[in-house]
Amino acid sequence: MKTCNLIALSVITALSHTSYANDFTNTLSQALKESNLSADFRYRLEYVDQDNLLDEAIGSTLKSRLNIQSGTVSGFSGFIQLDNVSLIGNDHYNSTVNGNNQYSVIADPKGTDINQAFIRYKSTAGTTFTAGRQQVNHLNQRFLGGVAWRQNEQTFDGYRLQHNFKQNISAEIGHFYNINRIFGPKGAAADQDGSFNTALINWQLHPQHKLSAYGYDLDFSNWAARSSITLGIDYQGSISQVPNLSWHLALAQQQDQHNAAIDYKHHYHRVSVNWQQQHFNVQAGQERLAGNGTSAFQTPLATLHAFHGFTDTFLNTPNTGLRDHWLQLSVPVQAVKLNLAWHRFDSDAGNQHYGDEWNLSASYKFGNGLASLIKLAHYDANDFAVDTTKVWFMLSYHLE
Repeated sequence: MKTCNLIALSVITALSHTSYANDFTNTLSQALKESNLSADFRYRLEYVDQDNLLDEAIGSTLKSRLNIQSGTVSGFSGFIQLDNVSLIGNDHYNSTVNGNNQYSVIADPKGTDINQAFIRYKSTAGTTFTAGRQQVNHLNQRFLGGVAWRQNEQTFDGYRLQHNFKQNISAEIGHFYNINRIFGPKGAAADQDGSFNTALINWQLHPQHKLSAYGYDLDFSNWAARSSITLGIDYQGSISQVPNLSWHLALAQQQDQHNAAIDYKHHYHRVSVNWQQQHFNVQAGQERLAGNGTSAFQTPLATLHAFHGFTDTFLNTPNTGLRDHWLQLSVPVQAVKLNLAWHRFDSDAGNQHYGDEWNLSASYKFGNGLASLIKLAHYDANDFAVDTTKVWFMLSYHLE
């Protein structure tokens, strides 16, 4: 009798294991069927002319990207993104890696890299955990972003935990140990390692009002000047009584931390107003990054090209700080989107007028995944840097 029971138990166990294996195989097979493969191509011609001893630069590059998104198995999924940046023609520019220091900088080095590679778990309760190399964009990317404008993006190696609460609140914390910079995949500045802790809370108070709080604790191993802790709040709002008018307010404080060489404490603020009409959009604003002549508020992990003008003259805040006043007009002309912006740059400490900049862009979507962009920028120097002119022509194509 015992023998029969033992045989019966063995048969049941084998059948259950077989059933489990079949279920897992079927689930895995379904996940493979749900996987998605896509590609992106972006050709860009960039021209830079600076009023200094450097030669005019022309960069002609093509970024080819392959995206592999897996299906989901028990809440788990994976993603891999491979990038290649190739030269089209000669490299008559300083990529920061190619050694062509006689030319102005166009920070688009050639090379092949794994831009993203991560495993993600998403629960039915609204929690998401991501481990691996990933893109992280917070709010308007003023403090943390992917710098997608450059051919080599900025990505983060580490872990991120996100959760959506029922009360219109979302929160996330992240820990990263390496930052893959836009100067990669090779070169002295391709990576920045250290210990980087990030936190963000979003609260949708009302459909017209959103409040966010953030914190960034940056401990750079080899870039002590940028080791800091930053705490801030961000508010975006509008009111029904004034249709099409919205605003954006932000405040932050930054101070030295970890291995920073000097002691400092600086403030940041942003105030902007946006007026959206049927045939045009107008935005005006001011952004202040405080400085005292010895140090200044810095945002080393931001998508910097989106702020302070297209010429990228102020990628690093001068030690006397920066006040940027801008006025921007966006107008659609049939299918072409035109954007014109003017910036006035002044110091925060002292009484310096750094210079002025004009930006113009025109974008057009052909359809079927093909789009084009033309940008022009001119910085007229007064007390900072040199006169700079930049021109871009870009074609992008997305293939599913």
